[in-house]
Amino acid sequence: MKPISLNTVARAVDGSLTGGDAAALVSGVSVDSRSVREGDLFFALKGRVDGADFAAEAHLRGAVAVVADRPLSVPTVVVEDPLVALQDLARFSLGGMNAPTIVGITGTVGKTTVKDAMEAILRSVGRRVSATVGNFNNEIGLPLTVLAADERTEVLVLEMGATHTGDIAHLCRIALPEVGVLTAVSPVHLDSFGDLDSLAAAKGELALAVPETGVLVSPVGVPEAATGPGRVYARRITFGRGPEADLYPGRVSELESGLSFELRVRDGSEEHTVEVKTPVFGTHLVEPLLAAIGGALALGLTAEECARGLARLRRTGLRGELYKLRDDILVYDDSYNASPAAVEAVLRYGAEGARNQSRRLVAVLGGMFELGAEAREYHREAGRLAGEVGVDLLVCVGDEARWYAEAFAGEVLFYKDAVDAADGLEKQLRGGDYVVVKGSRGVGLDRLTRRLKERLALV
Repeated sequence: MKPISLNTVARAVDGSLTGGDAAALVSGVSVDSRSVREGDLFFALKGRVDGADFAAEAHLRGAVAVVADRPLSVPTVVVEDPLVALQDLARFSLGGMNAPTIVGITGTVGKTTVKDAMEAILRSVGRRVSATVGNFNNEIGLPLTVLAADERTEVLVLEMGATHTGDIAHLCRIALPEVGVLTAVSPVHLDSFGDLDSLAAAKGELALAVPETGVLVSPVGVPEAATGPGRVYARRITFGRGPEADLYPGRVSELESGLSFELRVRDGSEEHTVEVKTPVFGTHLVEPLLAAIGGALALGLTAEECARGLARLRRTGLRGELYKLRDDILVYDDSYNASPAAVEAVLRYGAEGARNQSRRLVAVLGGMFELGAEAREYHREAGRLAGEVGVDLLVCVGDEARWYAEAFAGEVLFYKDAVDAADGLEKQLRGGDYVVVKGSRGVGLDRLTRRLKERLALV
């Protein structure tokens, strides 16, 4: 963020400064006292703990002042709600930047892949890009991303997550996207939204926020509620697996170096093809890569520039990493999070890889969270699919994962948690196995993959 005075901060967040030097400059923000740096403004948010209890620590670490709902023993900007103040400051800071183009990305799967891919493409052509770090895509993470952006940023790429109706609309009021990218609509967070129609409408809040002068990128075939019913945009770009989309793949293959596909770009009656080679693994990643290409095209790049940028793509950890362990064991680690659509994609991808290489297929599946009343049936459907695609050994981790086995007729192992699963799985693996790993973040399957890497590392 561009350095601003405490006095300016107080005006921007409708607060009052008690103590401290009104002319002191703020150069960054933090919501975690442990990560405060010299010159930061510490926001004392309330959650499981009251951030105000850590104000003194933040000040000792170099915080210029604390934003809290009451005066404290250190310089304090007093506001009604520190979270609202954080969002207000993010909104204010956008006015001090060089008018960056904002890209908003939402959807039930693939947001981080799209963000990573767009960032790689834009950086390859020399654009100054700031993008969401990790999973900072909610009412706290998004303003932190905005405030962390360099004032010279040309494109701000923001993931926008939602667990309730109105969440994305709220995020768009903080940072209004000129380009909206919808990745997919599939079952997730149904304990909050209730059904797929309500979920689609919640994701559609992004499309409704994009101005008529903007661009919407979306998959073909998603519910109308997700694409802003009745809205008109300067441009609409669709993507999918078939020629009814503006962007779709021809031949798709996977090489030792990563994914390869023919990008077919349809513009009215004209169509041309560009070869894309990218060092990531997973044929199910084609759709989010197409979404990223659509976002880049919306910003004026060419298909050829997109292809060159994707050649430099590096994905965020635990999302589609393919590596080899001792005894020629291959692991496809997509353990970061899970939904029914994502589990299906990983199972089909693993089945294709195991079949093509004549390997035994081992699926390590943690439970899928936040699926509401139909959670058991979604797990059963995934278990049924595991049998259909040829999984040889199903490893179920956690309580919810037992439902996978109800519809799977093959060999099954059950473990209460990821640590137990790692200990047990190590004894069950055979040379040449193909292992796919997928589960909701709360299951912590990254602990399993980390242990396997340590214990079965190539010599």
